[in-house]
Amino acid sequence: MMERETEMVRSFLAFEISDLSKDWIEERKRGMMRNMKGNVRWVKRDALHVTLHFFGKIPLKAIKRVGEIFVPLAAGFQPFTLSVKGIGAFPNRRKPRVLWARIEELGEKSQLNKFYATMQVTLEKEGFPVERRTFMPHVTIGRVKKPIYFDWESLRDLPFCPPFTVKYITFFRSDLTPEGPLYQPLNRFSLGGVRYD
Repeated sequence: MMERETEMVRSFLAFEISDLSKDWIEERKRGMMRNMKGNVRWVKRDALHVTLHFFGKIPLKAIKRVGEIFVPLAAGFQPFTLSVKGIGAFPNRRKPRVLWARIEELGEKSQLNKFYATMQVTLEKEGFPVERRTFMPHVTIGRVKKPIYFDWESLRDLPFCPPFTVKYITFFRSDLTPEGPLYQPLNRFSLGGVRYD
């Protein structure tokens, strides 16, 4: 029992995107793969998500505490309506290291940004390290293994991607394997405190 209590679990908070959004990203990826050849380690379709907070390795008791925090926190916010709006790169397009799809919130309420700000304050009060950089919601789609050239103009006029609604925040366990990370949901926190299934 003592061994299990001291187990460290790699974990993060995220929300999942719609199947239509994944299809849209996959179509862009196919075009990029032809140009970038084997220089990018691509994220698999079923692993596409938007990370809200990466905890790293935390003990099991901290996982229980995250659940206690986020049930009421998520209940205080209504679902977000979002859309995938473009493809970009960190730190920039000239020297890309991470390729991503940008997420944009629809409407004027900025629920996602308010949720993120509240989450950061809450986690910091609980003693968890928080991110200091400006929040830019995105889906990581690939990691560049070596310097590459890509014609970004080919992605200038992209087709419309239908919006989707986020109703749950998911707490994931992440296990690293030679084939890539494996994500397992540990808990789901309902926005608005309502069950949508």
